Amino acid sequence: MPVIVNKQLELDKTIQYRLSIQADLNGFSFSIVNDLQKKCHFLYQSDFAFIEDPDTYNVAIYKMIKSFPLLSKKFASTDVIINTHKFTAIPLSNFKSEDAGLILGQLHFLEELDEVDIIIDEPQEMALLFAVNSTLLNTIKTIQPDFKVAPSIYPFIKNNKFFPDNNKIFAQYHKGHVHIIITNGSKMLFCNSFPALQFNTALYYIMLAVKQTEIKQEDTAIILSGNFREEDSFSLTKFFPRIKFFRHPSILLGGSELEMKYASMMFPL
Repeated sequence: MPVIVNKQLELDKTIQYRLSIQADLNGFSFSIVNDLQKKCHFLYQSDFAFIEDPDTYNVAIYKMIKSFPLLSKKFASTDVIINTHKFTAIPLSNFKSEDAGLILGQLHFLEELDEVDIIIDEPQEMALLFAVNSTLLNTIKTIQPDFKVAPSIYPFIKNNKFFPDNNKIFAQYHKGHVHIIITNGSKMLFCNSFPALQFNTALYYIMLAVKQTEIKQEDTAIILSGNFREEDSFSLTKFFPRIKFFRHPSILLGGSELEMKYASMMFPL
């Protein structure tokens, strides 16, 4: 279902725009963004929610993209953001690319069709390892052969500078997992994911991460992404003085629900 449709979107000029695709528990969504003008021309919210069986999920995505010719247009660039709990960050000094699969496999169960990808983040001096279903990636390649892929935590890691608070907690919650990143200034102190079927479990792990990093709650902003409800945000005000939503500083989507679900696509990878 289209959420934002800008009349200035000229289909013969998509080569000037960036296509961003997001696959998570909210289904399969995409946006078309003009990065020069800082404008979202088109935002499409998935017609289906996440399907737990990967084969059925991939079939639903295949049918959806084949019925949407816009996705096959030529764009300036294409980004793909995958919500996955199968990730880890390790120092570059300890990393060899040939060991990526072994390292990630020691921390997470890797399915037969999981593809292990790597993002090298020089400012943080770390390698971010993550797993993506290869069938999903091959489906996307049928419409966009060249794209960048990243886990859903990466837009925050890369764009931490847009949030001026010194101590920051980035919490992304989809029913099933909560991803938590804690930074002090530009330095990342914590990066992990935990199983969380309910908000109270997510809150427990957020507070555990705070305890482990020894940051002061009263000096910390928490930045929310994903499927937090309004009552969840209110509950967090009991523990943190500043509650924010992960949103682009210039490309605003509207209410907090839209921002938390789709703002990641406003940032280029």
